[in-house]
Amino acid sequence: MAENPNRMCRTLIWAGILSLLGIENGLAQDAPARSEESLLQSQKMEAIGRLAGGIAHDFNNLLAVITGYSDLLLESLASDLDRRKVEQIQQAANSAASLIRQLLMFSRQQVVQQTVLDLNRAVSGIEKMLRRLIRENIEFTVTLDPHLVRVKADSGQIEQLVLNLVVNARDAMPNGGKLRIQTKNVRLKKDAQSEASVSSDPFVLLEVADTGIGMDQETQARIFEPFFTTKAVGKGTGLGLSTVYAIVKQSNGSIEVQSKLGQGSSFKIYFPAAEQADADCESAAGAEKPVFSGETVLVVEDAEPLRRLICEALSASGCKVLSAPDGQEALRVVRREGSIDLLLTDVIMPGMNGPELAKQVRALRPQMKILYMTGYSGEFIRADMLTPGVSFIQKPFTPADLGRKIRRLLADPRETAGDSAALSQQAGEARKAASARASG
Repeated sequence: MAENPNRMCRTLIWAGILSLLGIENGLAQDAPARSEESLLQSQKMEAIGRLAGGIAHDFNNLLAVITGYSDLLLESLASDLDRRKVEQIQQAANSAASLIRQLLMFSRQQVVQQTVLDLNRAVSGIEKMLRRLIRENIEFTVTLDPHLVRVKADSGQIEQLVLNLVVNARDAMPNGGKLRIQTKNVRLKKDAQSEASVSSDPFVLLEVADTGIGMDQETQARIFEPFFTTKAVGKGTGLGLSTVYAIVKQSNGSIEVQSKLGQGSSFKIYFPAAEQADADCESAAGAEKPVFSGETVLVVEDAEPLRRLICEALSASGCKVLSAPDGQEALRVVRREGSIDLLLTDVIMPGMNGPELAKQVRALRPQMKILYMTGYSGEFIRADMLTPGVSFIQKPFTPADLGRKIRRLLADPRETAGDSAALSQQAGEARKAASARASG
């Protein structure tokens, strides 16, 4: 029987990538020590992360167009049948965006926007979607501590983490079982033996437990390795739990796994309690679609389909919109036009990039707000770029997300504060990683 051509194609692609990176199948086996194998794995993931990052910018531009127009269509469609079709398009685009985020996440190439948030609200917000993901033969319960303290994390990452753990638990129960998500406040004791118990400070526990097939010690030792999977070919990417691990570490948390063959698994994640619980707490009003009253926005984006979408969405929301395909044209617009409230610019563009454009615009119009769009990494959005009145938004985004971000930035220049702090932390982690590689 002929082999599946799609499977052959994927195999050849990955073989070509590994060959390009100089990674041979027997190399790890020939390593004299486990430390060398770990170094090889680290170098492999760093290289694959760079490859992923190289395509993420253009890929996220395309996804932003797909999700953006889907969002606009959903606002205007009355037929339930038509809405379901558009929702399927949107869901596929969101899945593609999720895969890109996972690739960038464990290679630490994703921009993280941490805010003080309520884990209960994050879990409740996706509970309905989670129930659709699991089978009817799985009993699903959610127990949330009503007095849960806040944590500082990226809301999108938390949703991704919960989703990955639930899918992992579902797949571990092919014949049905019980799946439980719970949150509660805990204090970790210094004399505990687990990795998570490193201090006695207050933490928030997020646990996902199942009664599935469980794991042996050998499997548990490898579950957080990127591309490691026990599922059949084509049934899993091997990125789910490695993504969970990366999210936990980027959030300054710890993760603990308890599992036995035939007795299920429990993933316990400990997030440090936020010091200022109400500093950045999301408000219900923040979810409303913003309406503008003639504010002028200059959109600079070299990808024409995305530029058209942004201009159309902002115009429909009440903005006066100016546009330019590159930095030079944008400077001509700034010199020609009167008052401009905000510059919305891509970071990576041919010729003059976004930061250089913003620098020159600020020299001409010091009071103009700056909003960067990025689909790649914190390497291009540095913390020192995020001065008062300057912020960023991660691609792909919906028109509603963009509108809310612009509204907050125009209303309060301190909007940048949380972004700057998060990026400063990522920059520090990147320097530590680079130092460790150099010393190794």
